[in-house]
Amino acid sequence: MGTNLARLRRGLWILIVVFVASWLTSCSFHPALGPLVSCSDFEGVPIAPLTAQSSQVVFEQVGTVIAIHGSGSAKVDPGNGHIEVRVEQSQTIPLYANQAAVFLNGWRENYPGDDHYVSLLGTFLSKINFAFDPNTKTNILTWDAVGLLADGSFKQGMAWTYTFTVVAWNSVNLNAVVDQGGGPGGQYCTDPNSPFVDNYFYAQNKNTNTALSCFFSFIQNPAFANTRTVAVLPRGTGYVWNFFEDHHIRQVAYNLDHSEIFADHTRLYDKQGNDQTAAPLPDTASHADSGFVSWDPYAIFKDNDTRRDYIFAEVVSAMAGADVGVVQPPYAILPADNGSSLFNGCGSVGSNGVVSQDFVIEDIPFQFAIPMLTGWDLEYLCDDHNVKEIGIWIDHWSYQSPGPGAAGGTLRYTVNSILRDNDNNGFFSNHKITILGLKSISGGKAGAAPSQAGSKASKKKSS
Repeated sequence: MGTNLARLRRGLWILIVVFVASWLTSCSFHPALGPLVSCSDFEGVPIAPLTAQSSQVVFEQVGTVIAIHGSGSAKVDPGNGHIEVRVEQSQTIPLYANQAAVFLNGWRENYPGDDHYVSLLGTFLSKINFAFDPNTKTNILTWDAVGLLADGSFKQGMAWTYTFTVVAWNSVNLNAVVDQGGGPGGQYCTDPNSPFVDNYFYAQNKNTNTALSCFFSFIQNPAFANTRTVAVLPRGTGYVWNFFEDHHIRQVAYNLDHSEIFADHTRLYDKQGNDQTAAPLPDTASHADSGFVSWDPYAIFKDNDTRRDYIFAEVVSAMAGADVGVVQPPYAILPADNGSSLFNGCGSVGSNGVVSQDFVIEDIPFQFAIPMLTGWDLEYLCDDHNVKEIGIWIDHWSYQSPGPGAAGGTLRYTVNSILRDNDNNGFFSNHKITILGLKSISGGKAGAAPSQAGSKASKKKSS
């Protein structure tokens, strides 16, 4: 058991490692999630080489802002006992930018051999750092990405790809600030014995009658005070069945619901490994516009049973400022009704491969706009099955800034999704895009349009 415990403590990422360790050491269930994992535990997860990567400039207004869309891929070979893959990735940022952020815009993972049950799955970004590199005389944004997929044996291996979006800006010309976690000053692990700090939580789906769970979380940052909008940027989700059981999958879904600049003094929030955290308010009143942003993430993880106990994890960043805005479309996820379908016939709709869909959103009232994949629903039609491959991601996107006198700009994006087993059973998917808007336009007047560099910039790939 000691060998397995050491492997799991290294192999599971920060959001679930302590919970799993408590099961293995006691062989019984503990409702408390326990202490935070240390920096040394996180750094013990080995770095894997990237098998492929790409990046492409989507738009840029030199001196003000640049947006980049990209991806990274890696794998775990079958039989090595690992259930995770961790990579380091970076992006060179123009020297005019003094701030930068990266967030997750999709994921895709598969077993390299047969289809299998699923015990856990997830993708996360962490250890984000933006700094000037004196050796190369360039600005560099770096981060770690972690992918998880395993059945109960932990021996099947996995292939994994994630997509990301980077936005970087000059804060003099674009009023915005970002909180991407870390300790004081946004630094990670200056002391290897300290807890690993980030904007995350993990919690159980307790006290529910269905597989749908709702959680509550917040970020506090003094830089967010006196701002009308704080945008919550998605950086990852994770799901694991209690006791590391593995099961068929019927449905996996997520909704990063509406956020607000509000902290409720009566609410207990989910923060890191603690689901009984009150917001640190100065008195017994609730507060608005005082440096807080709060939101409700929803999750579904189910097979054909109405519900099973599972743990859900989420990682986010938050961005605020006079030039930051958000368009949040209504969206909801509901548990699939077992044995029925939205369609006529369980196998008549769906795909045994990737489903690709193009979308257009017009009249966006911002000079710059960026899509964020903040909600999705992947489900087999009618029944649960093994999984061979699963994922949903923004494949590419573009934004045409509004010209003089225009009501707004036009966002175009393509979402790909897949859920399949060896028998190619059909699946259903949908999604939600939250629009991160920068520099609001008013009265039909817009500033200079950014250059549309997406079709001209080279796409970098390696294998």
